[in-house]
Amino acid sequence: MTRKSWLLILSVLMALVLVVSGCGDDGAADDGGNDSNAETDGGSDEGNDEGTDEPAGLPPMTEEDITLTYASWQNFELQQFLAEKFMEKYPNITVELHQLEQEGWNDHLTNLASTGDLPDVFWYLGNVDVPIRNMWLGDFTELFESDPESDMILDTLKDQGYFDGERKMAAPAGYLPYTIFLDENLFKAQNVEMPSPDWTWNEMIDLIKTMTVPEEGIFGYNTFTKLVTMGPIVNGDNIGEFGWDGEKYDLTGWWDDSLALHAELVRNGNHSPFFDTDEAEAAFGDRLLWAASSGRVAMQMDAWWTVDLFKTDEFVDKGIKWVPYVVPKGDEASTENKPAFVDFGSISAATEHPREAYELLKFFGWGLEGWDAKLEAFETLTREDGTKVFTHPDGLPIVDDAATWDRLRQLLPEEQYYDDFLARAKSPVPLGGAAMPGFQTFLDEVYFGGEYGDIEAAAINGDVNPYDISADLTEKINQYHQQALDELFY
Repeated sequence: MTRKSWLLILSVLMALVLVVSGCGDDGAADDGGNDSNAETDGGSDEGNDEGTDEPAGLPPMTEEDITLTYASWQNFELQQFLAEKFMEKYPNITVELHQLEQEGWNDHLTNLASTGDLPDVFWYLGNVDVPIRNMWLGDFTELFESDPESDMILDTLKDQGYFDGERKMAAPAGYLPYTIFLDENLFKAQNVEMPSPDWTWNEMIDLIKTMTVPEEGIFGYNTFTKLVTMGPIVNGDNIGEFGWDGEKYDLTGWWDDSLALHAELVRNGNHSPFFDTDEAEAAFGDRLLWAASSGRVAMQMDAWWTVDLFKTDEFVDKGIKWVPYVVPKGDEASTENKPAFVDFGSISAATEHPREAYELLKFFGWGLEGWDAKLEAFETLTREDGTKVFTHPDGLPIVDDAATWDRLRQLLPEEQYYDDFLARAKSPVPLGGAAMPGFQTFLDEVYFGGEYGDIEAAAINGDVNPYDISADLTEKINQYHQQALDELFY
């Protein structure tokens, strides 16, 4: 039975309950000690004047003393702050934080799982195939679908984590959008007008070409994030990488177009020289110089976390003024879908406290109370020397709540660029590795390590034509996806 079928049945049952309730004894609510009131008493109110009432629809939290373990690569001072806030709300629950190195993250989880110590709540890094194959992911479908707060999650993220279309086994826990930075000062120096915040894909490509000035050693763009990731999502209104439409991949449309375009721009000199190459040495006099710090690149395709770096003296003193733009909308697109770095978390399939683990996952991820605590941390946390822990918010909200977004806005620079960015950053599309079973394994075994070698490098070098291989890659990636789903039925 599909998820939609279950939801239809649930809606009918809820309607019947409301009818029966309406015909009942109006005085029943006054019965002292009536068990029907239990779900509004989530536990002891000690140390919490506001109580611990749970959202309607969710079962009550335990009142027993329990311990939950948690592991993520969030800033550890933030984790400590959030854990303290959670324990204030639920004084009978102790939260223990696993402090693991991000390098080798999934290996660390594997080691913990091998001794029966997989955290009750954990993030997995990059490749969802790892927790699928190791059967780490708990099923929290009933809790998620009974929770009114789930409806507040950004629309493009709500259904993420239903890997088999039925069970909710992971949820977005962190969101950092793809960001295209434009050097406003370089645009002014070249007498080129800055684009509208509603710029389109073709406008961006035209600006890349316009801002390439070989005689002055100026390049149109430099990449950390890639056109081949952006193109299919923003032009094809896709909800995943490589033409994923919710049912299948298709690399024969915008993927091959985007890779062919990038290869052409690199060969034509629009892209800055790659790091640690002879070309970089010739262009910048330093083969190890990051092109974005040269003052001779018009656009840096990057991520939201770089906002903080670009405000430092290294860039200001060079006269570089990087300002953020969202990935442009496709010229014929009907959505505002944009690629994003989205971190995913889950509850352990072996947890003894799934209800409470779910609440902890939500608090550290998308929950409104958790976001109130995060914003307080961004505003107030300081180190022993008095310096602020955060000079910039660590990520954007996962919920569509105006008050949360408005409060976060106050923590960013006053420039209009930031208003424009946030207004257009509410349709994030996660990258394939963490969100789509089989995707990362396909990348490792076929896309970067198969018969074509590194496909993107081969296209740039002219060794392969993206249009000649896109159909074959489409067939292979859909096979990898299905094989990964077959492993999920535990």
